[in-house]
Amino acid sequence: MVERCADCGFDLAGGRVEVIPTAHYMMGGVVFAPDCTTELAGLYAAGEDTCGVHGANRLGGNGVANSTVFGGLAGDAIGRRIRRTEVLPDVDRAALETAQVRALGPLGRRGGDLTSIRRMLYDLMWDDVGILRSPDGLARGRDELDKLATEIAQAGTIDAEPRYNLTWMDRLNLENLILVSRAICAAALARTDSRGAHFREDHPRAGVLAESRYTITRLHDNEIAVDSAPLHFTRVEPGHSLLARAAE
Repeated sequence: MVERCADCGFDLAGGRVEVIPTAHYMMGGVVFAPDCTTELAGLYAAGEDTCGVHGANRLGGNGVANSTVFGGLAGDAIGRRIRRTEVLPDVDRAALETAQVRALGPLGRRGGDLTSIRRMLYDLMWDDVGILRSPDGLARGRDELDKLATEIAQAGTIDAEPRYNLTWMDRLNLENLILVSRAICAAALARTDSRGAHFREDHPRAGVLAESRYTITRLHDNEIAVDSAPLHFTRVEPGHSLLARAAE
């Protein structure tokens, strides 16, 4: 860190270093089972793209442990599945064609300023769906995200060749960023309490810990549907510790 700060013109050892807040991570992700399977057959999820591992907020350094532990669990589960499966399942041709149309559609099509769309996304997520959340800001963010979703859907890349087409890759990535942002905003609007990294100015208090629920977002016909489910503490109850048991 001393060397990295020096590269940026700061003296970490003896001087003053500028510190600013930044959007680092999110606590949500794909819903998955303990063996890393998901609702989509054949899809396994492990690492920081999974939900429920970090709880309401993430402890520093847990990202590597998350990827290592659940990556191992996913690998073991995949190995067991392969050993007992002699024939691979048939590919869903309709789903494959839909995915191809979505991915390849922007190629060779004019329209859309990706740089401008990305900047607008960053600004509205920081200003309206950021650290201190309010109903007005979240509603405004939701409406603007819907507009950006329409705008990115119409955006294309002039180059029709997919190989080495970085603009096309950026456009696909930006479409996914907008979709995830819509899910984050919808979940924040639905959750009327403050917990962990989620803070609502109009609901500053946390709910009863023992009655905690987690938020689930699903995409239906391009609309974000929000639901919740009770959180079950299977290893340790809130306010308790496993240290005494480990010491024994």
